[in-house]
Amino acid sequence: MSDYSTQPARPGVNREELEFDVLFVGGGPANLTALWRLLDLIEAHNRKDNVKKLEGLTIGIIEKGDAIGDHAFSGAVLDPRALAELCPDYMNRGFPSEGEVGREEVWLFTSDRSGIKFPVLPPFFKNHGCHLVSLSRLTRWMAEQIESREVPGVDVMLLPGFAGLNVIWDNNRVIGVQTADKGVNADGTPRNNFEPGNRLMTKAAVFGEGPRGRLAQEIDSVLGLQKKSVNPQVFEMGVKEVWEIPQGRVQPGFVLHSAGWPLPDGESGGSFVYAMGGDRVAVGYVASLDAADPFMDAHHLLQKFKTHPRIAEILKGGKLLEYGGKAMAIGGWYSMPRLVFNGGMLIGDTAQMVNPARLKGIHLGMKGGLCAAEAIMDALTNNDFSQSGLQKYEDDFLSSWAADEIKSYRNFHRTIANGLTPIAGMRLGISMLTKGWLPFGPLKSEPDYARTEAVERFYGKKALKPKDLDRGIKYDGERLIQKLDDLYTSGVIHDEHQPCHLKIIYGDEVCAACWEKYGSPCTAFCPAQVYEMRADTEIPKLEIAYSNCLHCKTCEIKCPEQNVLWTPPEGGGGPKFTIG
Repeated sequence: MSDYSTQPARPGVNREELEFDVLFVGGGPANLTALWRLLDLIEAHNRKDNVKKLEGLTIGIIEKGDAIGDHAFSGAVLDPRALAELCPDYMNRGFPSEGEVGREEVWLFTSDRSGIKFPVLPPFFKNHGCHLVSLSRLTRWMAEQIESREVPGVDVMLLPGFAGLNVIWDNNRVIGVQTADKGVNADGTPRNNFEPGNRLMTKAAVFGEGPRGRLAQEIDSVLGLQKKSVNPQVFEMGVKEVWEIPQGRVQPGFVLHSAGWPLPDGESGGSFVYAMGGDRVAVGYVASLDAADPFMDAHHLLQKFKTHPRIAEILKGGKLLEYGGKAMAIGGWYSMPRLVFNGGMLIGDTAQMVNPARLKGIHLGMKGGLCAAEAIMDALTNNDFSQSGLQKYEDDFLSSWAADEIKSYRNFHRTIANGLTPIAGMRLGISMLTKGWLPFGPLKSEPDYARTEAVERFYGKKALKPKDLDRGIKYDGERLIQKLDDLYTSGVIHDEHQPCHLKIIYGDEVCAACWEKYGSPCTAFCPAQVYEMRADTEIPKLEIAYSNCLHCKTCEIKCPEQNVLWTPPEGGGGPKFTIG
């Protein structure tokens, strides 16, 4: 098994052991849905006559952010189907909708000055009836709803600031999670405020860590959950800014999506503008991480996108409020791993529950949460937390409307991976008629890093650094914002005394070779400018400003030499999103 820890084992350290019946790892909407529904089911069960009551249960949820919602960030148009199943009266409970989608535009931008507005919306971009939401506010609201409940016989513990570091095993069975130590020096020695991580023991663990979950990868390395998948897990990189604009500039419920410029030919991605209630608007760009260009940079594409007249008129006179970035699961059906195993299950983005055509996964992860709760309820009543005892979760999800939706777009990502070519258009047309089937399918994917090509193909031998390139952007600090200035608005903070949570696996020599061949792509694609290559030393050395890290995990996904390992820093560190 690979070393998934940032910290030494510290033999002799006394670690508190806490017992849970169910432990949710990650405070995203999928896990919060599962916890919410599980409490509903337990409460309903205990009201019945002539049944053995479920009493003395302890159910916990850990979240590495300082508060639930701090690390939740997405350009989000929420399909409310799963939410309505969970809570039919959600609007009466103060659900934080930023408005219901009312006006939609879809564009193909053909240059920095022009574009074609689609006269008819593509079916997968029809969002009427959906809610514009801040994922940060959504998850905070869900946590508040859960915390406000009292379910007899159940002790619910919401534990933000706890980063899951390692899985605890009993042979090939998951039996718990160890959390990260706090108060550790860069060299690994404890400080005066040292707090040892806890051993959180559980009968069932639900891993909803978001894309490229660290503990989910450890589980896959032991159990091979991805082995039977057609494709590896694949991702996109998304960045978003939230702006305050003059009142009335966009109407409530306004949504704009676009493809084409400024994305280079042969690559896939797109952009969005969402009204966020009142005088706020979210503007974002998404670029596929299987890009061949080693200097593909979603932040740079976002800045260029904002210069287009259709977008510039929206932002004119506005003020930047918040910025963030994250990797996004995009593989969908053919990239989904096995969902259950002895002692646990995977859920949400961790399990590639996404519709790549709609750019939506929240409602699908929430449906996964509903199915997971039903299976856990059965496991509690039967006292069977084996793979077979939890299999109901996978069976129910794969036979649900959510799985049907994901399967209907199972070839979408690979179809447009090289851009909107005539062949891609033909395949899209066929797949729309056949609910995803294509002749000679399924279309195969490589890992994102494997599609990166040498810098020479794109820029010549001399232009080896992204910062040396003239990309046609003149940052003005008002509308066109440099990365570090954008980053300042994310609220990101880490204890700078702790060990670096971004590991260089194979050493500086591999980074130097990457610089020569690929131009050190991490210095371009990272949305937080964490990486800087110093070439003025005998062996070029990568410098890592880990305190900038947004926890997007793009570096681990896209590094062409697979030389970066993202591991959890101390709990409580990272961004503090409030409106993203």
